[in-house]
Amino acid sequence: MFAYDIYEPINRKVEDTFPTIFALHGIGADELDMPGTLESLMDRFVIVSIRGNVQQGPGYSYYKPVLDGEPSEKTVSYAASNVHDFIEMILKQYQSIDREKLYLFGFDQGGIVAMTEFLKNGGMYCGGVFLSAKLPTFLENGPKNLLLKSKRVFIGHGTKDPVFPITEGERAAKYFESLSNDVTFQTFDVVHNVSEEEAEAMLEWFTKVEIDNQDTKTENS
Repeated sequence: MFAYDIYEPINRKVEDTFPTIFALHGIGADELDMPGTLESLMDRFVIVSIRGNVQQGPGYSYYKPVLDGEPSEKTVSYAASNVHDFIEMILKQYQSIDREKLYLFGFDQGGIVAMTEFLKNGGMYCGGVFLSAKLPTFLENGPKNLLLKSKRVFIGHGTKDPVFPITEGERAAKYFESLSNDVTFQTFDVVHNVSEEEAEAMLEWFTKVEIDNQDTKTENS
């Protein structure tokens, strides 16, 4: 279905399970593109980096991009559905994954697909990180997923992004704020890329979310 790389913490015990991030790259990249950004988390997270299954120049995408306007709802939903099925398959194959602590992480087109999967099946995820992405209009105008109220969302966007203007990041943030009680929106002085500053902010977000999850688990035990 998809080629992928999986990174499991070194020196883990057989019975250990870890929070897991499913990472989706941007147009023209591949499964090697995103893990470097998440490297500092690899001692305590499982990282599953998913390669798009559509050839795009020297790299890949998750669906064929259109020249004008937006891709159809059918096109994006089909890609997201494939990603969902793939994630379900991975969950059955790897015992190191804690099914109660799943996250989606996507950049560019990967962010669009990750948003779509998150909004359709958000009940199974703890949160989502969407960088330099555009919220599809069909999602904005569609029914709202009430299961996302307690989910955590991080949206990062470049103020000089020529592909998806900063207004797209603002629009996405506003939409997710109507669904979730915990949305972080940060802008960065970059174009259509992930800067070191943005990577650090996102990594701090993941760390804080997991600390909060552990504290909550302790309080409830």
